[in-house]
Parts: sequence; structure tokens; C-alpha cells
Amino acid sequence: SISNEEYSSGIENPDPLLSTKEAAQYLGVKISTMYEIAEREQFSVIFVTTDRKFKRSVLDAYINSKQTTWRWNQFATL
Repeated sequence: SISNEEYSSGIENPDPLLSTKEAAQYLGVKISTMYEIAEREQFSVIFVTTDRKFKRSVLDAYINSKQTTWRWNQFATL
């Protein structure tokens, strides 16, 4: 299949739609984990026929919401 960015119109989509497999790869998780995250976080999806598509901006927002400052001692126990 042709990804949104490879579509022959020559117009680059700044917010491409990703399949579940592509979304999982983008987040670096298994497809089953992608379904769990999407359900838990209530991601909006777009159905193209019977295929779920995720906007990359939704995934980027999820990544940004999980970003934190790492402290080496945050898991240390006394």
C-alpha cells in the first residue's frame, strides 16, 4: 500500500494518516499494545473503509504528554 507521504499527488501531508501497524511502529510498540493504548487514551480514529487510521498529530500529542524529566534517584528506595 502507498503511505500518505508517498501519494502521487506530489503534495506532502503534514499530518498523515497511519495504519494501526504504522502507528505501532511509530510508537515502537506491538500492534496489540497499540490497540490497548488507543482504547485507554481514547484516541480519535478515522475509518477508511474498515481500516482504522490514526493522525500522526494524535500520536505526537500522546508522546508529548508522556514526556517527563528523568531523575536518576526517582526510583531509589531508602
